[in-house]
Amino acid sequence: MRHGGSGMWGTMRSDASNVFHFVMIKPSHYDDDGYPIQWIRSAIPSNTLACLNALAEDARRREILGPEIDIQLHTYDETNRRVRPERIIRTIRKAGGRALIGLVGVQSNQFPRAMDLARPFLAAGMPVLAGGFHVSGCIAMLPELPADLKAAQAMGISFFAGECEDGRLDDVLLDAWNGKLKSIYNHMDKLPGLTGEPTPFLPLKHVKRTTGAASSMDLGRGCPYQCSF
Repeated sequence: MRHGGSGMWGTMRSDASNVFHFVMIKPSHYDDDGYPIQWIRSAIPSNTLACLNALAEDARRREILGPEIDIQLHTYDETNRRVRPERIIRTIRKAGGRALIGLVGVQSNQFPRAMDLARPFLAAGMPVLAGGFHVSGCIAMLPELPADLKAAQAMGISFFAGECEDGRLDDVLLDAWNGKLKSIYNHMDKLPGLTGEPTPFLPLKHVKRTTGAASSMDLGRGCPYQCSF
């Protein structure tokens, strides 16, 4: 990658140039033996994944890439579903078109797993964007990027810091479609208003993979605690 490279899609089919795949993956984290922690049914749906999926659904409805472009959304919660990058890559290549792989809501303990998930996608020439608490927190609190974020950037991974509302996801999808994904999207200095934004939503297939008795919602943005690490 990678950011704006002209050969990004050289390994993908060209007979479906009007298709754009937005893959959203909420990663898990490793246990002490190095295995991703997963459950048959997780406790609650991922609110981050629900927020991002709703924003992406709204972007598709508004045809932000143009009326001729078919935006296809793919959502994965690794806490209750095994994520196989090689299968996702095959699915995208079979359908044709371009893609953006989004690693969403990545916490600090999930960052190593997120990087391992990113590698096969990067090797396949598909751009990867990572966001969530680890990226946003490091950018907000530290004078410079820590070693793990620098290593991720060296791999070709882009970062998103802050919130995706207020048309910010639109900008990312447009850049990815045009092969001009930026190395970092930093929106930490301004929180968007949530009035009129889409209600968080996940397909039923995700809810069926949870206990089904509880969910969550955000009543505010940001963390009230001043943590140090």
